[in-house]
Amino acid sequence: MLLPFLPKGEENTSEVKKMKEKNGFSVLKEEISQNNVLAMAELIAMAETRFLIGYMGSPMQKMHADLYVDILHKNDLGYVFSDSYDLVQEGALFLCEHYGKHLNDIMGYSKKGKPITIEIACIRKMTKLINRKTSNYYRNVSLEALTPASEPYTEMQEETIQDYTTYDKIVESLNLTDNMRIALECRIKGLSYPEIGRVLSRAQSTVFEYFIKMRQRYIAIYG
Repeated sequence: MLLPFLPKGEENTSEVKKMKEKNGFSVLKEEISQNNVLAMAELIAMAETRFLIGYMGSPMQKMHADLYVDILHKNDLGYVFSDSYDLVQEGALFLCEHYGKHLNDIMGYSKKGKPITIEIACIRKMTKLINRKTSNYYRNVSLEALTPASEPYTEMQEETIQDYTTYDKIVESLNLTDNMRIALECRIKGLSYPEIGRVLSRAQSTVFEYFIKMRQRYIAIYG
């Protein structure tokens, strides 16, 4: 169970009931419109973050939990949304461009001829944002989590920031595709090649090809 409790009270109970109704996924079969675009984006974001927990660990679990609370309390007066709700907004903005269509409508095809539906394209939009957010998570230290014993020296902090700046410049110079960039970030986080393949919905051999190409580009530029 991802959350230790469910909020109590009549208002929250009503929201939980709405969530359960949405979780029937019937709304995902409807025509995309201004009346359901937010509900669709919420469901897709919840499903995607839950799926990625097994591959990306505690940062994704926190994102999923924050998103759940945001959806429960979104109508509360004065409620402040977490950064995780950006996923919903990103998805909703994308879906707004496709009013009158359905999530399973095909937008185009991949290089290998596989159909790319509106839902898949929406998930890819969210995945890009997730990738940026989790990258920032690993590059920042929470002040609340620091203790006198674990607090890094100033010299170490400056060195870490400099290292990541160099890393960003190198990655940018390699001109990676979105999938290559996600694969690289996942590998840095410790995911295996089969796990990266499942995150990207690609075969393990394709993941190998990504890293071979990245290595070739790096050698060509930096020797």
